[in-house]
Amino acid sequence: MKKILLMLCFMLALGMFACTEDSTASKSTEEIKTDSMTTYINELNNPYNVSLFVTTNLTTSIGINFEMPDKTNGYIEYCVSGSNLYYRTKANYKERTIGEQTVNLYDATIYDLSPNTYYEYRVVNEDNSEESPYYTFKTMSSDTESHSLLYLADPQETAEIGYMAYAYSILSVLDYSNAEVDLAMLPGDIVNNNYIQSQWNLFFKYSSMFCTKIPLAVAAGNHDLPFLTDPTVNQSEFDGYLNLPGNGPSYNSFNAISGDLREGDFDKGKTYSFDYGAAHIVVINTEVYCDSTIYCTYSDLDNIEVLHEWIKNDFKHSTAEWNIVMLHRGPYGLSYDSSEIRELLVPVLEDCGVDLVLAGHEHQYSRAIYFENHLIPFAESNDYTLGTVSLIKSSYPRMNFNNYSSSLGITYLTSNTSATKFYGGNQTSSIDVNYSFLDYYPVIPIITITEDEINVKSYVVIKETAYSIFPEEVLILEEFTITK
Repeated sequence: MKKILLMLCFMLALGMFACTEDSTASKSTEEIKTDSMTTYINELNNPYNVSLFVTTNLTTSIGINFEMPDKTNGYIEYCVSGSNLYYRTKANYKERTIGEQTVNLYDATIYDLSPNTYYEYRVVNEDNSEESPYYTFKTMSSDTESHSLLYLADPQETAEIGYMAYAYSILSVLDYSNAEVDLAMLPGDIVNNNYIQSQWNLFFKYSSMFCTKIPLAVAAGNHDLPFLTDPTVNQSEFDGYLNLPGNGPSYNSFNAISGDLREGDFDKGKTYSFDYGAAHIVVINTEVYCDSTIYCTYSDLDNIEVLHEWIKNDFKHSTAEWNIVMLHRGPYGLSYDSSEIRELLVPVLEDCGVDLVLAGHEHQYSRAIYFENHLIPFAESNDYTLGTVSLIKSSYPRMNFNNYSSSLGITYLTSNTSATKFYGGNQTSSIDVNYSFLDYYPVIPIITITEDEINVKSYVVIKETAYSIFPEEVLILEEFTITK
């Protein structure tokens, strides 16, 4: 997929400035680029909170979610780009009450699309008195040669300035990397307070540079969901604003914990799986586990076993070259000791042959390769100018930390944040990792998957302060390749 129209925006903006001779006479190329980026971000607008989402088959289908100001029938109109032969699909209505406000949300999945094809679409109400602009997306090709995705950990903002900084960081990385991405993955905590409507609006506004054009895969974070004793736990805002595959597990009654109001299907759209090129990706809702917080002192082990059996069965039926998991709470993070996930889930992932686990939650960047709860030692690595890499020079064989086989163990990649919330080493789990980066700068990995390897380039956005809008520079924090 073309680079999310970013270069087009820059070229249009540069052309606009070039027509006004006096405005550019004293400006450098970087200043003009900053001006064009500012113009682009200031014009971001997504009043209907339109977003695309993954389906189980991204070559022939796409999920869409949106909002309308009033309760009405909602529709998606779409066509092959340039054909003008439009189809109209009625969307499912989802009412949510956030505070004292009723929010009218809709979802639909469009099927029978052609692979590797551009489509135009918009969302409208019954009488077309409310209508979004036309957006464009491209279905995935059926080949498995190479696909690249954005990995955006924990935006979790409360105000516009934070989400604006998030947008500048993403745009800066895409411009610096010149990457072409066709998927965005977020490991949860996309808002700070699930019950505050403005945070959802801001997330979709400042994500509209990509979420209206490429599908999202999202894991549920602890900030995205109500407590298990909350009456809204089965009709959460997360389910209302997102439209994710419903192919996950169905649980038994949740009666092991006093006051648990969850129903058997509450996890639909939170634990799910889909194919992505040469990879099979399973997204796991780790809020099913207990991490000994004041809201949860122990887990419903019977239903955790249901989850584990679903994971095993799902991977068993996959023929993909790579097995990837995304979750919110990782087992080997720097900030929190998620012991139940490490003790209960990790053996399942190892048995299933998982190659890569993508996590969030920690707000500190790390990478660790573990097998049977042992950290794999490396003797050699590329030069690192930022962060701390731990090598054991005497280890044998002399493996390189930046290019290694998936047979060594599972790679656990935990990004800090794509926005402004950092722990900076002030919170520690005392868990050993191979590499850590604790500075107060957002990190945005771009992950490229081919049949033979997974390549990760993690970009760090250097800024004066966390809430600084304009980055000072973008650097490659680290790059590594996992091979078969």
